[in-house]
Amino acid sequence: MSFPGQAWAGTIDFNRQIRPILSQNCVACHGLDHPKSELRLDFAEFAYRGGESGLPAVVPGKPEKSELLVRVRSQGVGRMPKKGKALSPDEISLLEQWIREGASYAKHWAYTPPSRPAVPAFASNDFIANPIDAFVLRELRQHGWEPSVPASPEIWLRRVSLGLTGLPPSVEQIDDFLAEDSPEVREQVVDHLLNSPRYGEHWARQWLDLARYADSNGFQADQLRDSWAYRDWVIEAMNADLPFDQFTVEQIAGDLLPEPSLDQRIATGFHRTSTCNIEAGVHPEENRVNQVFDRVNTTGLTWLGATLECAQCHSHKYDPISQEEYYQFFAFFNNTPLEVENKSGAGVSFDFWGPKMELPTSVEEQAKRSAIKSEMDQIKRELKVEEKRSEEQFAAWKTRQADLLKQANELDPTWETLIPLSAKSDGGEEFEFLNDHSLLARGKSGNLSTYFIRLQAQAGNWNSVQLETLLHDSLPSQGPGRNYTNANPNFVLSELNLYLDEGNRSLAFVRSRADFSQSGFKPEHLFDGEISKRNGWAISPEFDKPHWVRLELAESLILKEPTVLRIEMRHRYGGGRNVGRPRFSLSERPLPRTSSLDSRLAALLTKPNRSAKEKKELRDYFEKTYPRILTLRKDLKRVENDYLKSAPPTTLVMVEMEEGRETRLMSRGNYLSPKEKVLPGVPKVLHGWRESWPDNRLGLARWLVDPENPLVARVTVNRWWGQLFGTGIVSTEADFGAQGELPTHPDLLDWLAVEFMEGGWSMKRIHKLIALSSTYAQSSSVTAEMLEVDPSNRFFQRGPRLRMSAEMIRDNALRISGLLSERMAGPPVYPPQPDGLWRQTGRNEPKYRAAATEDRFRRGIYVIWRRAAPYASFVNFDGPDRSSCLPKRSRTNTPLQALTLLNDQAYVE
Repeated sequence: MSFPGQAWAGTIDFNRQIRPILSQNCVACHGLDHPKSELRLDFAEFAYRGGESGLPAVVPGKPEKSELLVRVRSQGVGRMPKKGKALSPDEISLLEQWIREGASYAKHWAYTPPSRPAVPAFASNDFIANPIDAFVLRELRQHGWEPSVPASPEIWLRRVSLGLTGLPPSVEQIDDFLAEDSPEVREQVVDHLLNSPRYGEHWARQWLDLARYADSNGFQADQLRDSWAYRDWVIEAMNADLPFDQFTVEQIAGDLLPEPSLDQRIATGFHRTSTCNIEAGVHPEENRVNQVFDRVNTTGLTWLGATLECAQCHSHKYDPISQEEYYQFFAFFNNTPLEVENKSGAGVSFDFWGPKMELPTSVEEQAKRSAIKSEMDQIKRELKVEEKRSEEQFAAWKTRQADLLKQANELDPTWETLIPLSAKSDGGEEFEFLNDHSLLARGKSGNLSTYFIRLQAQAGNWNSVQLETLLHDSLPSQGPGRNYTNANPNFVLSELNLYLDEGNRSLAFVRSRADFSQSGFKPEHLFDGEISKRNGWAISPEFDKPHWVRLELAESLILKEPTVLRIEMRHRYGGGRNVGRPRFSLSERPLPRTSSLDSRLAALLTKPNRSAKEKKELRDYFEKTYPRILTLRKDLKRVENDYLKSAPPTTLVMVEMEEGRETRLMSRGNYLSPKEKVLPGVPKVLHGWRESWPDNRLGLARWLVDPENPLVARVTVNRWWGQLFGTGIVSTEADFGAQGELPTHPDLLDWLAVEFMEGGWSMKRIHKLIALSSTYAQSSSVTAEMLEVDPSNRFFQRGPRLRMSAEMIRDNALRISGLLSERMAGPPVYPPQPDGLWRQTGRNEPKYRAAATEDRFRRGIYVIWRRAAPYASFVNFDGPDRSSCLPKRSRTNTPLQALTLLNDQAYVE
């Protein structure tokens, strides 16, 4: 392999030696998008023509007349690159030699369709088990190297078992294999592993990383959602060796196939796994556009190995993909509905409702649900009859209650005002004694103030106490309450205690009435003994008017002479929500024993014009006195809950809107800045579009797997190679563009790509070829010499030595311990993890309840994947959050990994 910067004796290869120099140093400024000085160096015609200076940048055969060489050699003002590191002498020499040889450009290697190269021939070599080995051996020999010795049989068996199924062989399998190792037996072993259900479970993991599969929406709310049927479909498809072209079409556009099957619709879950933002204030259309961006970018990475997202805001800086072409690609995915709805109408509460499909259930489950539905319908019919029957009784009840309230008002007692003698507060308030014998609180309102008030009562036989909360100009909105900010005139009086000052005798209350009470804050709370933030008497939203509360004494208070009483007013809501101007009085008459309504409902009953909400509040209260309605409502709630629990599971699917959306190029990727209209299309640098294909996702899927597509087969087999060897033939598995690495074995990559397509797009066929190659069977031991010249094993001179993925580490521990459950499919499972990890993440704090059954020992592929808090053990071993497409996981080494293995319950068990 040659690299730019090396002196070169042979003919220059543009793609391997010149394109990297131009891509890394020139094309960012002199490329497709707004080239500086009107000079482009990405295509020959533009480089030969030159820019605004009028001088050609490149003159074929004449280095001395090529402005490009003048600029890269310059040390003055005109030096190029203008910023950053100058070109090395070797790079300048390569450019000079290239121009002297004719300065011919070539299409980027990855954009030309692969053709089957001839398999290198060797007279005789035991290393060559299949064509893969011939291509690898040729590269090794060209560097003067030889392959490593074969790995021991037990190491080979462990390697192939882990590589194909993610699980180690059993002791019995090792013993059986060692007893009769041979090429034929190795083929039988590989066939057995490929046919194992564990194969699909293992290889689905890499695909789900690409599909950014997760069981939650993502973002801060991160609500859970059902999409596990798509995960199961991927596993089943891989186990069945579904041809990759069909595998592609069904995921991109299964819903658009003629009479799509259930499985084909489930497969479209690939692009429904996008994150979905339901945060307060989100714009539904913005969320939808971001999802389409994600679908475009994910398609590019997964099938094309292309960084399409670089053209979202402007034309690609390095690859020949314009911004217009990006939005043409965008148009294929743009006919999608919104996936969030505004629940409140005020833009502060949203919910996820994206398209979903019910999954089939058993005959027994369907019959059970039907029976529940019948019972529910019957209860609803009976309830409707009873509600109609109760209308006359409801009208009579309202009349009777109104009469009782009228009597109560006619019996309203006279009140003797108490004269305040002293008043103080533990919250720091001071009190002004007003002429009407009320007390006005002054100064800062204390957080949890208790007022201590001494008053003089006249002689009499007293039975009731009245507290009036009066208005004043100094109070917020005139009161009657006050607080820290003076912005809210409410108060919450938590407790009111009455004492005879002499002897400190406590006087109890038994009954209460108020002119108005806030919902949930009733006057009887003043003497129920419970003192808390949510308990007390309050008057929201009836501000800006005085209020009263009356309390009947448990025993008559007989005073034969003027006597001092002491009152404690406790405020425990907080925020300084205290009474602003209290006044107290006594009555000799007990409270009228008339209507059973509380003060709030009594106020509603006498209100001439009630809102629909207020009417319902009265009706709900009445129905509490109607036993048959109460029973039916209770039964209905129970049956509705049963019906909800019996609902068939659902899965997220793609749907196409009947009327297509118009697609426009977006200025800098902003959906609020649309520009010119575009139609569906694909990058011109790749193969063309057939007229027989529809201009929708189905047509795009057909285009992706067309044999003329130069990228899909290459990208796919390279990714599989990287999974088995640790590094792909192209090491930048997510970037086959100009910024990506060149293939170390271009002929091998093309041979595998063609073999893949011509072999029926069979995944297992390619995996079998690799697994049975001598290249894969080499010892992973490395000599000091090879470690120095090829430390990353880029030329596959030795066997792979890889750290397991997060899921594999846990699966292997369970398999070796004998605990691993082989149960497949179904909803995600919840193995044990440290407590509290979900407590502060997401809306409504979904509960993590660790499984107590064999589900705790199932394979990692089935573990719940919540984006805001993935399974902790997986995170420590580089498991992603799956918010976006991930072609290759990183591999790190941290102390947390050792601590996880020592302490995590899965490993301890």
